[in-house]
Amino acid sequence: MYSLIRKAIFALDAENAHDLTVKLLKVVGRSPLNPLLKMILACPQGSEKTVMGVKFKNPIGLAAGADKNGDAIDGFGAMGFGFIEVGTVTPLAQAGNEKPRQFRLPEAEGIINRNGFNNYGIDYLLENVKKSSYDGIIGINIGKNKITPIEKGKDDYIFCLNKAYNYAGYITVNISSPNTPDLRQLQYGDALEDLLSDIKARQKI
Repeated sequence: MYSLIRKAIFALDAENAHDLTVKLLKVVGRSPLNPLLKMILACPQGSEKTVMGVKFKNPIGLAAGADKNGDAIDGFGAMGFGFIEVGTVTPLAQAGNEKPRQFRLPEAEGIINRNGFNNYGIDYLLENVKKSSYDGIIGINIGKNKITPIEKGKDDYIFCLNKAYNYAGYITVNISSPNTPDLRQLQYGDALEDLLSDIKARQKI
């Protein structure tokens, strides 16, 4: 069964295959077929883990990038993940980099993405988070819009942080992507200290 599905998926462009998978999981995850999906896909559950005060029902999670807009939280949740990290999401919707931007590496069983934070914006994502019935931890990965000058990049993160704060089990501040020009400048010196200082201040409100 898996080999047939794999052949069908690999017949498609990498990004189209990914998008189709998310769309299917979105539809099934929100339908009466969700319990059946859990029976078919769910993996054995591990033991609960508590990390920095956050209790995860098991230690295996889905990383950011698989479901950038939170469209298929319930579908992915049916697989038994202890947490799901959605995003990366930015204040405003953006198209990301030009296609093609995902490249398979069959010999390494891997994939390279140069997406550039393509997403529908923080408000769209949060509506999906609110509608989800997933019972695990939802993390939200936040980033900077490409059109935002790097010297104002902090503002994008604080904007998303304020929006997402009451809906996320945890928030990831993505300043490491190589696909957004100059983004990694925020990893160093005064820029990093300034960003972290404002994030900490928001946590205390």
